[in-house]
Amino acid sequence: MTRYYIAVTYDVCGHNNLYEEMSEYALDSSADMDKQIKEFAKIDFAPLIKVYHSVTSDFKELKLYKEYEFKEYECGCNQ
Repeated sequence: MTRYYIAVTYDVCGHNNLYEEMSEYALDSSADMDKQIKEFAKIDFAPLIKVYHSVTSDFKELKLYKEYEFKEYECGCNQ
């Protein structure tokens, strides 16, 4: 069974009660997923990326596959 993956980047700031979806990226299942995720985080300066998978290419039924956190892109406004 083929699985399709999509990564969603989030802007997160606990100090300002912000938790906002930024972008969606289709993942290439033949390439290194971790490498792709790191690049998406760098593009959006995203401290959080959630990867979802689906058994259909239209992504009608998504299930959370994995979460990635990037400390280097966390908000520093409360420091």
